[in-house]
Amino acid sequence: MNIIKKTVKVCCVVFLLLVISLVIYLNCGLYYAPRFATIEKDEVNIDVLGQLRFLKTQMHKGAADDMQQYYPEGFVFMNALYGLSWCEFIKHIDKNSELFKEAHKEIQFAYNEINSEKGRHIFQEQLPLPYGSFYVGWKNYLLAKKLSVEAPANRDSTEIRSFEANCNNIAAAIDSSASPYPESYKGYAWPADVSVCIACLANHDKLFEQKYAGSIALWISKAKKFTDPDGLLPYAFDPVNMQVKENAKGSSQSLVQVLLFETDSAFCSEQFVIYKKLFLDSRAGLPGIRQYKKGSKGPGDADSGPIIFGIGGPASIVGLRAMSLMKEDETAIGLRNSIETFGFSTESGGRKKYIFGKLPMADAFICWANATETDAATKLHSSKHWRTRFQLYSLLILLPAVFLLWKLTGFRTRNNKRSV
Repeated sequence: MNIIKKTVKVCCVVFLLLVISLVIYLNCGLYYAPRFATIEKDEVNIDVLGQLRFLKTQMHKGAADDMQQYYPEGFVFMNALYGLSWCEFIKHIDKNSELFKEAHKEIQFAYNEINSEKGRHIFQEQLPLPYGSFYVGWKNYLLAKKLSVEAPANRDSTEIRSFEANCNNIAAAIDSSASPYPESYKGYAWPADVSVCIACLANHDKLFEQKYAGSIALWISKAKKFTDPDGLLPYAFDPVNMQVKENAKGSSQSLVQVLLFETDSAFCSEQFVIYKKLFLDSRAGLPGIRQYKKGSKGPGDADSGPIIFGIGGPASIVGLRAMSLMKEDETAIGLRNSIETFGFSTESGGRKKYIFGKLPMADAFICWANATETDAATKLHSSKHWRTRFQLYSLLILLPAVFLLWKLTGFRTRNNKRSV
């Protein structure tokens, strides 16, 4: 019996030590702040660079092919997020630097992968928008960002023509249809995919002559007629019966907010107010983006990723980028630091990964979300004590755990007199 009691006691002590260590780790993690350093002549976000270096290794080992096994469009999405993260990272650095050259090479790699037979083979060419909204949107959006970081004299004329042709096809599909949502596959349309396409038109008009303001305005007027009951762009749309198929979900809504930010400020603001009201929530005092609006719940799927107490993984990660762009710094910092902490980030050899690097798609999403903070000038700031509630909850766990540990380990005061 003594052996059993001792074993139980040791197990309890180990458990309590783990609980105490975890609570301390989580609270310390919430004080994370990205590091900035000068490389060559430019100040850069060292943490984002570490993420990019990890992803670089994984991408050249076939991570995008691996992700295709888990997600319907994993190959294209993985390459798009990887290329976009590099584009964000080098927006403000010297185009003659070695770091810019490294980044440009990786952006070209990602674009070439998407713009290949492997990239487009699962998509259907015979659609009003050839190869569908998802493929055309992400391919052209990455190309827009690639062109934006290049000096005009160094842009590839073939790529410019491709970008122009795709923008023309997008505008034609929008202008000629009663539906605001061209299909991604025959009979299937997702407004988030179309939002990428419309963002391409907005980026065109920033890069070249203004040409698509009319098409963008027409799309917005059509989209407003086919929102969900709350006034948000829906998750899925039935292009045959011209009706909303599924109401807004957090995973797609976070992405839509990011893309509308580049497309139309007024429409973006309208949508963001509703999105924030219905999908921004908190758990134990920490912010998160719900997969389903407040008062609703549903199952997880490939888009939603894990849903924990109603909070969506991808919804919160991309929500970080949306909140950063909309200058909601307090919420953005809360999301960033929660992802940093509960994503169990680790760094080794100048490479930074999350969830032990087991799911590169998550690393790519997090990298793109974090890439709004490119240098100290773009760093998020908040003077509010947003951690307080979580710290109080932590004390409710920590104090009893410490007390029980003290009782179990037998630390007692003894009045033993020393004999002389």
